[in-house]
Amino acid sequence: MLSAGPATALPLFLYGAAARRLPLSTLGVLLYINPTLQFLWGVLVVGEAMPPTRWAGFVLVWLALVVFTIDLVRRARRAPVAPAVA
Repeated sequence: MLSAGPATALPLFLYGAAARRLPLSTLGVLLYINPTLQFLWGVLVVGEAMPPTRWAGFVLVWLALVVFTIDLVRRARRAPVAPAVA
C-alpha cells in the first residue's frame, strides 16, 4: 500500500516533464492513446460486450480527431514561414 503513492505520482511527474517539451498538438493526440488502449484491451482481451452505441461513440470521437488533425496540417502548410533569425 505504501508504494501506491509513488506508483501514481511518478507517471504524473513524467507526463508533466514531457508536456513541457512537446508541442501541444502532439500532446493532445497522445492523450487519446491511453483510452484507446483501454478500449482495445476491454474488447479484445477481456471480451467486454460492445453495443452499437459504444461503437458509434468510439468512431465519432476518432473521426473528429482525424478531421481536426487534417485541418491543423492544412493550416500549417498554408502558414507563411518566418525567416530565420541569426
